[in-house]
Amino acid sequence: MSRERLIDAARHVFAKKGYAEASLREIAEAVGIKTPSIYAHFEGKQALFESVYAEITAEHVRYFAQLAQDSDALEPLERIRHLLVGVDAFYDERPEAADFSLRAAVEEQKSELPSLRQIFLDFESSLVEAFRGAYREGHSTGAIRGPQDEAGFIALVLMLMDGLFLQRAHYSAEIYAQRFESAWQHLVSLLTEGEN
Repeated sequence: MSRERLIDAARHVFAKKGYAEASLREIAEAVGIKTPSIYAHFEGKQALFESVYAEITAEHVRYFAQLAQDSDALEPLERIRHLLVGVDAFYDERPEAADFSLRAAVEEQKSELPSLRQIFLDFESSLVEAFRGAYREGHSTGAIRGPQDEAGFIALVLMLMDGLFLQRAHYSAEIYAQRFESAWQHLVSLLTEGEN
């Protein structure tokens, strides 16, 4: 039995049931082993959950690093939009990751798994750099006007991304698209209608 097969099975079970409701027995059955065999690879349920979380976070990092690289040649505002659109595209391609991530956010808030927060913050820092680069370039070229408030901009786009993630979970694709466009137009107005 490979560690990767266990992580894959655990990903499915945790996405469906969450940390609290998932059992090691169910994960073991999914790969055709007895529960004690899991302990040859993981210290327990928490370690297995953290491994799944780290794997999905690594997928995020790779995806958004590629997205940032692919958008490097775009104008700053289009680069920002490209990164924001990436939220929906990432989860469209990985619906199980969306379910898992929603449940993991709840688990993280319960503080039962404090290590999740650090894994997330490590991922977030790479994403922040992509937005920061677009913002700085936009300010230097005049595409983004108004007072330079890099920290405020970063906070705004991170909260917008969190909101996009929840919007896609709660609403139809049509409503999501309408709300995204409306939010995007407001963001562009905020960034472009200031004074130089």
